[in-house]
Amino acid sequence: MRYLFTYLFFIIGLVASDSPRTSVVRTDYGFIDYANRLIVSRGTASVISRTSTQSDLKVVEKNLKLSKGEARSQARENLLDLVMIVNFDGRTVGELMVDDPLIESRVETLVGSAYQQGEIEYLEGEKVAIALAVKMSGLSEILTDIEGYKSDNMNPAYLMTSAAIPKSQRISGIVIDAREHAVDPSMSPEVIDMQGNLVYGTISYSRSKAVNRGPVGYAYSMDDRNVSQRVGANPLFVEAVGSLDDDVYITSMDAAKVRDAEKSFGVLSNCRVMLLLQ
Repeated sequence: MRYLFTYLFFIIGLVASDSPRTSVVRTDYGFIDYANRLIVSRGTASVISRTSTQSDLKVVEKNLKLSKGEARSQARENLLDLVMIVNFDGRTVGELMVDDPLIESRVETLVGSAYQQGEIEYLEGEKVAIALAVKMSGLSEILTDIEGYKSDNMNPAYLMTSAAIPKSQRISGIVIDAREHAVDPSMSPEVIDMQGNLVYGTISYSRSKAVNRGPVGYAYSMDDRNVSQRVGANPLFVEAVGSLDDDVYITSMDAAKVRDAEKSFGVLSNCRVMLLLQ
Protein backbone atom coordinates (compact mmCIF):
# COMPACT_ATOMS: atom_id res chain seq x y z
CA MET A 1 0.00 0.00 0.00
CA ARG A 2 2.85 2.37 0.85
CA TYR A 3 4.51 1.70 -2.50
CA LEU A 4 1.23 2.43 -4.26
CA PHE A 5 0.94 5.70 -2.31
CA THR A 6 4.47 6.69 -3.33
CA TYR A 7 3.83 5.85 -7.00
CA LEU A 8 0.57 7.79 -7.17
CA PHE A 9 2.18 10.70 -5.34
CA PHE A 10 5.00 11.01 -7.87
CA ILE A 11 2.60 10.79 -10.84
CA ILE A 12 0.51 13.63 -9.39
CA GLY A 13 3.65 15.63 -8.57
CA LEU A 14 4.96 15.34 -12.13
CA VAL A 15 1.68 16.57 -13.59
CA ALA A 16 1.45 19.50 -11.18
CA SER A 17 5.08 20.63 -11.40
CA ASP A 18 4.49 22.62 -14.58
CA SER A 19 2.12 25.04 -12.83
CA PRO A 20 3.90 27.88 -10.96
CA ARG A 21 2.52 29.02 -7.59
CA THR A 22 2.99 32.14 -5.54
CA SER A 23 2.22 33.15 -1.97
CA VAL A 24 0.25 36.16 -3.26
CA VAL A 25 -3.05 35.46 -5.03
CA ARG A 26 -4.23 38.46 -7.05
CA THR A 27 -7.65 39.28 -8.47
CA ASP A 28 -9.07 42.30 -10.27
CA TYR A 29 -10.22 43.76 -6.96
CA GLY A 30 -7.50 42.83 -4.46
CA PHE A 31 -5.08 40.19 -3.24
CA ILE A 32 -4.49 37.47 -0.66
CA ASP A 33 -0.97 37.61 0.81
CA TYR A 34 -0.19 34.32 2.57
CA ALA A 35 3.38 35.42 3.37
CA ASN A 36 2.29 38.49 5.33
CA ARG A 37 -1.06 36.96 6.40
CA LEU A 38 -3.09 39.80 4.94
CA ILE A 39 -6.17 40.10 2.71
CA VAL A 40 -6.72 43.43 0.92
CA SER A 41 -9.54 44.54 -1.40
CA ARG A 42 -10.25 47.74 -3.31
CA GLY A 43 -13.46 49.54 -4.12
CA THR A 44 -14.05 52.51 -6.41
CA ALA A 45 -16.90 54.95 -6.98
CA SER A 46 -17.57 57.95 -9.17
CA VAL A 47 -17.59 61.30 -7.47
CA ILE A 48 -21.24 62.32 -7.19
CA SER A 49 -21.94 65.73 -8.72
CA ARG A 50 -25.07 67.84 -8.41
CA THR A 51 -25.84 70.99 -10.36
CA SER A 52 -27.86 73.74 -8.71
CA THR A 53 -28.80 77.27 -9.80
CA GLN A 54 -28.09 80.22 -7.55
CA SER A 55 -29.45 83.42 -9.08
CA ASP A 56 -28.05 83.42 -12.60
CA LEU A 57 -25.10 81.11 -11.77
CA LYS A 58 -24.91 77.34 -12.12
CA VAL A 59 -23.03 75.70 -9.21
CA VAL A 60 -21.64 72.14 -9.38
CA GLU A 61 -21.46 70.49 -5.98
CA LYS A 62 -19.38 67.33 -5.45
CA ASN A 63 -20.43 65.06 -2.62
CA LEU A 64 -17.22 63.23 -1.70
CA LYS A 65 -18.73 61.80 1.46
CA LEU A 66 -21.32 59.77 -0.47
CA SER A 67 -18.71 58.67 -3.00
CA LYS A 68 -16.34 57.48 -0.28
CA GLY A 69 -19.16 55.56 1.35
CA GLU A 70 -20.01 53.86 -1.93
CA ALA A 71 -16.34 52.97 -2.56
CA ARG A 72 -16.00 51.59 0.96
CA SER A 73 -19.16 49.51 0.55
CA GLN A 74 -17.84 48.06 -2.71
CA ALA A 75 -14.46 47.33 -1.12
CA ARG A 76 -16.22 45.46 1.69
CA GLU A 77 -18.20 43.34 -0.79
CA ASN A 78 -14.99 42.59 -2.69
CA LEU A 79 -13.23 41.72 0.55
CA LEU A 80 -15.87 39.13 1.43
CA ASP A 81 -15.45 37.60 -2.04
CA LEU A 82 -11.68 37.44 -1.48
CA VAL A 83 -11.97 35.93 1.98
CA MET A 84 -14.24 33.22 0.61
CA ILE A 85 -11.52 31.98 -1.78
CA VAL A 86 -8.79 31.90 0.89
CA ASN A 87 -7.31 28.40 1.12
CA PHE A 88 -7.54 27.27 4.74
CA ASP A 89 -6.36 23.64 4.62
CA GLY A 90 -7.24 22.48 1.13
CA ARG A 91 -10.76 23.72 1.76
CA THR A 92 -11.71 27.31 0.98
CA VAL A 93 -13.21 29.61 3.58
CA GLY A 94 -16.32 29.78 1.40
CA GLU A 95 -16.76 26.00 1.67
CA LEU A 96 -16.42 26.18 5.45
CA MET A 97 -18.99 29.01 5.55
CA VAL A 98 -21.51 26.89 3.64
CA ASP A 99 -21.00 23.99 6.06
CA ASP A 100 -21.31 26.05 9.23
CA PRO A 101 -23.71 29.06 9.58
CA LEU A 102 -21.82 30.22 12.69
CA ILE A 103 -18.57 30.46 10.72
CA GLU A 104 -20.46 32.34 8.00
CA SER A 105 -21.81 34.85 10.52
CA ARG A 106 -18.44 35.38 12.21
CA VAL A 107 -16.59 35.81 8.91
CA GLU A 108 -19.13 38.41 7.75
CA THR A 109 -18.68 40.24 11.08
CA LEU A 110 -14.89 40.17 10.61
CA VAL A 111 -15.20 41.65 7.11
CA GLY A 112 -17.59 44.27 8.45
CA SER A 113 -14.88 45.42 10.87
CA ALA A 114 -12.16 45.63 8.19
CA TYR A 115 -9.72 48.52 8.52
CA GLN A 116 -8.68 51.00 5.84
CA GLN A 117 -5.40 50.11 4.16
CA GLY A 118 -3.47 53.18 3.07
CA GLU A 119 -4.79 56.55 1.98
CA ILE A 120 -7.93 57.28 -0.01
CA GLU A 121 -7.05 57.61 -3.71
CA TYR A 122 -8.49 60.23 -6.04
CA LEU A 123 -8.39 58.85 -9.57
CA GLU A 124 -8.73 60.33 -13.03
CA GLY A 125 -12.23 60.55 -14.36
CA GLU A 126 -13.54 61.89 -11.07
CA LYS A 127 -13.36 58.62 -9.17
CA VAL A 128 -12.37 57.73 -5.63
CA ALA A 129 -10.81 54.44 -4.43
CA ILE A 130 -10.58 52.91 -0.96
CA ALA A 131 -8.76 49.75 0.15
CA LEU A 132 -9.89 47.64 3.10
CA ALA A 133 -8.00 44.82 4.81
CA VAL A 134 -8.31 42.04 7.38
CA LYS A 135 -5.50 40.03 8.94
CA MET A 136 -5.42 36.26 8.63
CA SER A 137 -4.99 36.02 12.39
CA GLY A 138 -8.60 37.22 12.73
CA LEU A 139 -9.74 34.66 10.18
CA SER A 140 -7.70 31.95 11.89
CA GLU A 141 -9.34 32.78 15.22
CA ILE A 142 -12.69 31.91 13.65
CA LEU A 143 -11.64 28.81 11.71
CA THR A 144 -9.19 27.15 14.08
CA ASP A 145 -10.86 24.54 16.28
CA ILE A 146 -10.15 24.30 19.99
CA GLU A 147 -9.30 20.59 19.76
CA GLY A 148 -6.66 18.84 17.67
CA TYR A 149 -3.77 21.12 18.60
CA LYS A 150 -0.79 20.69 20.88
CA SER A 151 -1.26 22.14 24.37
CA ASP A 152 0.88 25.12 25.39
CA ASN A 153 3.80 23.97 27.56
CA MET A 154 5.47 26.66 29.66
CA ASN A 155 8.53 24.47 30.34
CA PRO A 156 9.17 22.30 27.27
CA ALA A 157 11.88 19.62 27.50
CA TYR A 158 13.89 21.07 24.61
CA LEU A 159 14.85 24.11 26.70
CA MET A 160 17.22 21.96 28.76
CA THR A 161 18.58 20.21 25.67
CA SER A 162 19.24 23.37 23.66
CA ALA A 163 20.90 25.10 26.62
CA ALA A 164 23.64 22.44 26.59
CA ILE A 165 24.46 23.05 22.91
CA PRO A 166 26.58 26.00 21.72
CA LYS A 167 24.43 28.72 20.18
CA SER A 168 26.24 28.47 16.85
CA GLN A 169 25.19 24.81 16.59
CA ARG A 170 21.54 25.23 17.52
CA ILE A 171 19.00 24.73 14.73
CA SER A 172 16.83 27.85 14.66
CA GLY A 173 14.14 26.69 12.24
CA ILE A 174 13.23 24.59 9.20
CA VAL A 175 13.37 25.79 5.58
CA ILE A 176 11.73 23.54 3.00
CA ASP A 177 12.64 24.38 -0.58
CA ALA A 178 9.54 23.62 -2.64
CA ARG A 179 10.42 25.86 -5.60
CA GLU A 180 10.53 22.89 -7.96
CA HIS A 181 6.97 21.91 -7.08
CA ALA A 182 3.49 23.38 -7.48
CA VAL A 183 2.40 24.13 -3.92
CA ASP A 184 -0.88 25.90 -3.28
CA PRO A 185 -0.29 28.28 -0.35
CA SER A 186 -2.74 27.90 2.51
CA MET A 187 -3.32 28.92 6.11
CA SER A 188 -2.74 25.38 7.41
CA PRO A 189 -0.49 23.20 5.22
CA GLU A 190 1.08 19.89 6.24
CA VAL A 191 4.51 18.35 5.75
CA ILE A 192 4.43 14.60 5.06
CA ASP A 193 7.13 11.99 4.48
CA MET A 194 7.21 9.55 1.57
CA GLN A 195 5.60 6.81 3.67
CA GLY A 196 2.58 9.03 4.20
CA ASN A 197 3.43 9.88 7.82
CA LEU A 198 2.67 13.36 9.12
CA VAL A 199 5.84 15.29 9.94
CA TYR A 200 4.32 18.70 10.63
CA GLY A 201 0.68 19.65 11.12
CA THR A 202 -1.86 20.79 13.67
CA ILE A 203 -0.65 18.31 16.29
CA SER A 204 2.80 19.94 16.17
CA TYR A 205 1.85 23.35 17.59
CA SER A 206 -0.68 25.02 19.86
CA ARG A 207 -3.84 26.77 18.75
CA SER A 208 -2.48 30.13 19.93
CA LYS A 209 0.60 29.68 17.72
CA ALA A 210 -1.62 28.79 14.76
CA VAL A 211 -3.73 31.90 15.24
CA ASN A 212 -1.09 34.48 16.10
CA ARG A 213 1.96 33.29 14.18
CA GLY A 214 0.61 30.96 11.52
CA PRO A 215 1.97 27.42 10.96
CA VAL A 216 4.36 28.38 8.15
CA GLY A 217 5.88 31.35 6.41
CA TYR A 218 6.25 31.72 2.65
CA ALA A 219 9.12 33.27 0.70
CA TYR A 220 10.75 33.14 -2.73
CA SER A 221 14.41 32.91 -1.70
CA MET A 222 16.65 32.77 1.35
CA ASP A 223 17.32 36.49 0.87
CA ASP A 224 13.73 37.43 1.70
CA ARG A 225 13.38 39.30 4.99
CA ASN A 226 10.59 36.95 6.08
CA VAL A 227 13.01 34.00 6.21
CA SER A 228 15.31 35.17 9.01
CA GLN A 229 12.40 36.64 10.94
CA ARG A 230 10.70 33.25 11.14
CA VAL A 231 13.49 30.66 11.13
CA GLY A 232 16.49 32.58 12.49
CA ALA A 233 20.09 32.53 11.34
CA ASN A 234 20.81 28.79 11.42
CA PRO A 235 17.87 26.85 9.94
CA LEU A 236 17.87 23.25 8.76
CA PHE A 237 17.52 23.27 4.97
CA VAL A 238 15.37 20.52 3.42
CA GLU A 239 14.50 19.85 -0.23
CA ALA A 240 10.88 19.00 -0.97
CA VAL A 241 10.47 15.94 -3.18
CA GLY A 242 6.89 16.64 -4.17
CA SER A 243 3.61 18.32 -3.34
CA LEU A 244 -0.13 17.73 -3.46
CA ASP A 245 -2.37 20.80 -3.25
CA ASP A 246 -1.13 22.71 -0.16
CA ASP A 247 0.85 19.81 1.34
CA VAL A 248 4.59 19.28 0.92
CA TYR A 249 6.44 15.95 0.86
CA ILE A 250 9.99 15.29 2.06
CA THR A 251 12.16 12.17 2.25
CA SER A 252 12.03 9.90 5.29
CA MET A 253 15.68 10.75 6.01
CA ASP A 254 14.91 14.47 6.08
CA ALA A 255 11.77 13.81 8.12
CA ALA A 256 13.95 12.17 10.78
CA LYS A 257 16.22 15.23 10.84
CA VAL A 258 13.21 17.52 11.25
CA ARG A 259 11.84 15.43 14.12
CA ASP A 260 15.25 15.45 15.82
CA ALA A 261 15.39 19.23 15.45
CA GLU A 262 12.00 19.48 17.15
CA LYS A 263 13.11 17.30 20.06
CA SER A 264 16.25 19.35 20.62
CA PHE A 265 15.13 22.87 19.73
CA GLY A 266 11.33 23.01 19.52
CA VAL A 267 11.31 24.38 15.97
CA LEU A 268 7.97 22.80 15.01
CA SER A 269 6.09 23.61 18.21
CA ASN A 270 7.15 27.26 17.73
CA CYS A 271 6.09 27.28 14.04
CA ARG A 272 9.60 28.12 12.88
CA VAL A 273 8.93 26.65 9.45
CA MET A 274 9.39 28.40 6.11
CA LEU A 275 8.35 27.19 2.65
CA LEU A 276 10.17 28.54 -0.39
CA LEU A 277 7.86 28.79 -3.41
CA GLN A 278 8.42 29.59 -7.07
